[in-house]
Amino acid sequence: MLLSGLLKSRGYMRWPLAAAALACVMAASAAGMVGASDSTDQSLLQIEAVSSRLSGTPAAVENVVKAATERGISEAPQAQSLLETAVQSSFNGDSMLVEISKATGKAGGDAADPKAFARAAAALEEGQAKVARMYQAQDQAAGRDIETRLADPADGPRIRELADLMAGPDLAVETAFTAQLMYLSLEALSNSDAGTLASAPQDQLKSEMKSVISSLRSKSENEKPVPKDIARTNEKTRLSFVLATLSPEDLSVLTDFYRSSGGKAKRDALVESYKQASDQANSEMLGHYFQALADYLKTHPRPQQQQ
Repeated sequence: MLLSGLLKSRGYMRWPLAAAALACVMAASAAGMVGASDSTDQSLLQIEAVSSRLSGTPAAVENVVKAATERGISEAPQAQSLLETAVQSSFNGDSMLVEISKATGKAGGDAADPKAFARAAAALEEGQAKVARMYQAQDQAAGRDIETRLADPADGPRIRELADLMAGPDLAVETAFTAQLMYLSLEALSNSDAGTLASAPQDQLKSEMKSVISSLRSKSENEKPVPKDIARTNEKTRLSFVLATLSPEDLSVLTDFYRSSGGKAKRDALVESYKQASDQANSEMLGHYFQALADYLKTHPRPQQQQ
């Protein structure tokens, strides 16, 4: 397959845990809630930072290009504008959020008291901001407070259980997966067979998008710039830090929700619909990018094309 041959991996970069956690904190803050009607569903989308995760996708291109350049893909900056345009054309955060909201609203039932759940959502958002400020200010005292809470024999296991139950780790995997597709798309420009894109039928490229996405989803080695398991671990760590800022009452509200059958149903529906929306957007991104790259290569042939 043409795309499968072009999208070859060469190793991966493990980003420092603190840097990754800080990036996630900044991306998760101040989430907008467009499209959620039920108050519990709205609070859930706020808790899981769905809006900001979606809207932050275009901004990831610059970081992926930087990572690719540092890893020796010298031509990555040349393709940055092509990838940015492809991402902006494919990832419509508002419409994706509407579809995710609909799916979440259809699942579960009265899984939580709306007012208590909304208070917990607000507290979690403030916790995200507090952790972000801690990193920015290198506040060691605040860091020790969080570490003490996490080491508490009662609160520590409770917090870690809740971080495992939340959708965030799965959503972080989706973010990492999209970044991997971006990275591998940039790799195609320096591949020795990249010139074949200039004459490849667009129908052929489009027909391969789903299989490329599927094969990369099942990949667990040589992932870059951030492996999916690392993204999941980083998000659990970030969530644990944030949850450690909450009161026992807010922790109980969240834990009861995510443990309940209704909460689990809503959480699973959120993750599945998010994944479906991401797959659709990723497929469109690849299509737009490779079409633009084919046009680019017609006017900027690789050295091997000129031989």
